[in-house]
Amino acid sequence: MHRDQTRAIARPALRKLLRPFLSAGLLLACAALLSARLEGLDLAALRRAFGGVTLDQWGLAALATGLSFLAVARYDVIAHRHFATHCPAPRAALAGASAIALGQTLGAGVVVGALVRWRMVPGLSLPLAARLSLFVALSFLAALLVTIALVRLAVPTAPLPAGVAVLILVAALALVGTAFFAPTLWIGRHRLTLPSLPALWALWLFCCLDTGLAAFALHCLLPAEVALSFAAFFPAFLLALGAAILSGTPGGVGPFELALLALLPATPEADLIAAILAFRILYYACPALIAAALLFRRPDAAPDAPLTPPRPTPSARAELGVLRQNGGAMVEVGRGTCGLVASGQTLVALFDPCHAHIGQLAAPLQRKARAQNRIACAYKITARHAAHARRVGWAVLHVADEAVIDTARHDLQGPTHRQLRRKLRHAEAAGLVIVQGGPLPIRAMTAVAAAWDATHGPARGFSMGRFDPTYLRHQIVFLAWQGKTLLGFISLHRAGHEWCLDLMRARADAPDGTMHALVHAAILAARAADVPCLSLAAVPAKAPFARPIETRLRRLVDRASGGTGLRQFKTCFAPRWQPLYMAAPTGAHLALAACDLARTIRAAPTPGAPPLHNQHEEKPIAPVGVS
Repeated sequence: MHRDQTRAIARPALRKLLRPFLSAGLLLACAALLSARLEGLDLAALRRAFGGVTLDQWGLAALATGLSFLAVARYDVIAHRHFATHCPAPRAALAGASAIALGQTLGAGVVVGALVRWRMVPGLSLPLAARLSLFVALSFLAALLVTIALVRLAVPTAPLPAGVAVLILVAALALVGTAFFAPTLWIGRHRLTLPSLPALWALWLFCCLDTGLAAFALHCLLPAEVALSFAAFFPAFLLALGAAILSGTPGGVGPFELALLALLPATPEADLIAAILAFRILYYACPALIAAALLFRRPDAAPDAPLTPPRPTPSARAELGVLRQNGGAMVEVGRGTCGLVASGQTLVALFDPCHAHIGQLAAPLQRKARAQNRIACAYKITARHAAHARRVGWAVLHVADEAVIDTARHDLQGPTHRQLRRKLRHAEAAGLVIVQGGPLPIRAMTAVAAAWDATHGPARGFSMGRFDPTYLRHQIVFLAWQGKTLLGFISLHRAGHEWCLDLMRARADAPDGTMHALVHAAILAARAADVPCLSLAAVPAKAPFARPIETRLRRLVDRASGGTGLRQFKTCFAPRWQPLYMAAPTGAHLALAACDLARTIRAAPTPGAPPLHNQHEEKPIAPVGVS
């Protein structure tokens, strides 16, 4: 083996071997410094201060400790949701609190925490327990740094340079931005999924509760004669806690005391050390003893595996066929069934649910979203379901208008179809022939799709399909030929009661009217198949009575998505316009969900599967003409 490779392998192993000795050395060094600092400490004064802690102080500090550990336990609930372990929240909270209680007392918190979680959560593998433990440790440290920075800015006298606080907050904002815009990162072959914004927010809130209550517990144990306000004590406590965590010593012994003594020089040493000793009994020793007792309790059986989502029901929207591509599934939610898709921050009920209205699904949908550290949202629901969402207090927004064709009434006669007749004559004059089905010319279709992407930019996804031969196998496809040259194609989702337009792709040199001819042929085919409804899909909504800022935002969305051109194209078929809505529990959730879906729709596509050819017989339709 090459010498450099040997060194590369040996260095990590050497670091692991030396780490315990480094922690022990740091502990001895801190003990020596603390001993030197307390050399002149009056032990009699220390005993008097410790004995002077009243029963009320012990009780109030114990109450604050218990509440602090309730907040601590929520870290693991969030972590289990992040890793989708399906562990019940009470069990995750109990294991998490026990792991932190033992880890903070014994030191090597990540290792001890992983072993405790592995023992206390049935069915949890040791590698996953280690990931949970590392997630909790890193997320708490990050939240603690943000809390320290915010406290420093709120309390100018706090012992931390303002520049350091600003730098921490800038790094935190960068993390939040990355979690939103790139929630999944690839590091070599390893996939790293960042916590969602709701998870980051919850972690920070629980960190504030945890550290605030812990600081309050210690502050309660100080003698009443000590004139030290909580506002002055809290920043010093946070910095001392950070030093204790970074040191890696068991219980943070040494660095914690040294930091507090240095940051609170006006506080009598005997009173401060006595309060710290009492705090260590309440906040470290007692929780560790309780956790040790729980650790040797026989764990319950592992939770049942999650149920397999049901298949789509006959009453589902045809457009739910997009679930085959966007990672969603038809899932039972409460008393109904709906298409659920998870994006970076949001759990989306896509289109109208089956067998229930959205108001009946609101509470169970929120529970499902919370179990994934996401917010709940319903997207592209019709007016009836939007009204039910309003009745249960959800915020609702008109986001799109769907063009719907009644196939039985579709007729080219009359002034409403004048533009369509002209387009069809152009396509007929160019010798265009429309073909339905048959063995799909995948190579030619791929070339058309690639040319379309080059002209219009990357295809959007999520509620819209992207070109993929495997995906097309489940759809109805219409091809536009000019001789032996494929000029364009469309695909449609199909259900028993409706078809829905999905992909529309054409070459830049396709004759005028190519797309109109393809859609017209699809309408005729749907009528022949006794399908009463054909949806031309949706375009961005127009809101003529919206506020100025909303109007400007809608214009930006319309311009970015080509909404004006799409609306003009679909208007040629004289459709019935059906408003579609987006709904979420609060206005803030609605805004976050809208931004998240906008990002998801434009996100890079997942590589498709190998091409599969449709083996149906080719079924030509008569050349395009005007009846």
